[in-house]
Amino acid sequence: MRQGSLRLGRILGIDVAADLGVIVIGGLLTWSLATVILPQGEPGLAATAYWSIAAVGALLFLGSLLAHELGHSVVARRNGIEVEGVTLWLFGGVARFRNEAPGAGAEFRIAAAGPAMSFLLGALFLGGAYGLDAIGVPGLYVVLLWWLGAINVFLAVFNLLPGAPLDGGRILASGLWKLRGDRLWAKVTAAKAGRFVGFGLIGLGLAEIALLGSFGGIWTAFIGWFLLGAARMEQAHYDGERLLGDLTVGAAMLPAPQTVSNWTTVADAVDGPLRSTAQQAVPVLDVSGRFVGLLTMAQVQRVPAESWRGTAVAAVMVPVAQVPVAAPGEKVTDVVERLGPVATSEVVVLEQGRLVGLLGPAEVQRALTLGRMSRGRRGGRPGVAQDSPAGPPPPPPTVPVQHWDPPVPSR
Repeated sequence: MRQGSLRLGRILGIDVAADLGVIVIGGLLTWSLATVILPQGEPGLAATAYWSIAAVGALLFLGSLLAHELGHSVVARRNGIEVEGVTLWLFGGVARFRNEAPGAGAEFRIAAAGPAMSFLLGALFLGGAYGLDAIGVPGLYVVLLWWLGAINVFLAVFNLLPGAPLDGGRILASGLWKLRGDRLWAKVTAAKAGRFVGFGLIGLGLAEIALLGSFGGIWTAFIGWFLLGAARMEQAHYDGERLLGDLTVGAAMLPAPQTVSNWTTVADAVDGPLRSTAQQAVPVLDVSGRFVGLLTMAQVQRVPAESWRGTAVAAVMVPVAQVPVAAPGEKVTDVVERLGPVATSEVVVLEQGRLVGLLGPAEVQRALTLGRMSRGRRGGRPGVAQDSPAGPPPPPPTVPVQHWDPPVPSR
């Protein structure tokens, strides 16, 4: 579940949540339907009629977005992909998967399932509008169904634009993957196409404002700006994945990190590992040497400096249940997504229950830098983006970076 989202329940065994942005979208849609779309289609009715039907229409539209994402999720699950959940948010919805598609065919099926669901819903709503109109149902309901049908068809077509992160970009990536056999090259190319789509929408929105005087162009340009940023982050992610290659956690981690005991005071932890090492977090062990938690800079900052000497690490550490863990033999590319949850940006590396290392943003950045240097020495690999700016690429967008200078407690 996305941070800050509200869990709504489970549908078809899939967790469903919604961000607060859904309230904004629902409110805007209700207002637009009640004040513009419904009165234009069926004038002369009471305001209460427009607003009540508009509220139903907004809910049906949000349900259509959910059905679109569930289409992706159901097909993904049938192709052996673990589905983490679906979240509705300001720009529609997102289905989150724990692993990549096993092949180009699966990638295509998963990507195409969403637009196919939207086309199906569009056809059902339009057919319902035609049928209700034929039997003489009040026109207000007919107008609403016509609008729902048209908006679902529009969403399906829009999502088929050939650029990631849109569904059309995923379909493009699946075709390139099938054609060339290189998943990462296909993903990077689709992300580049997504940047062109983003620029195109921004230009279209600005032209709409300048030539037509329509403030709707602001929304078009804003969507283009969002897609441009998302495409850039996706390209950085897959470019970084190529640089990391098959590197294992054991090869990239910080081995044998300094630790503290759970009865150690916060002051001793600050004066010890947090001040004398480059570690962003310190593993906490119990009396038997078992890993029980992680002390991060964020936890230390929540404790007033004057209370450090009287506060045990066990009282402020991130408990073991909330700390992401990995095994030394796992690939870094499979573990990167575990970085950056609410509690900590470090992954603790355990081997048979024994602490052996830490993997955080600094270690991932170092691996990326070495990967770039190695690729440069080889002269680059075919199909890999060569136009990135100088220096190491940023970590994938899910990897936050902590910077903190510990305050000096009063003596």
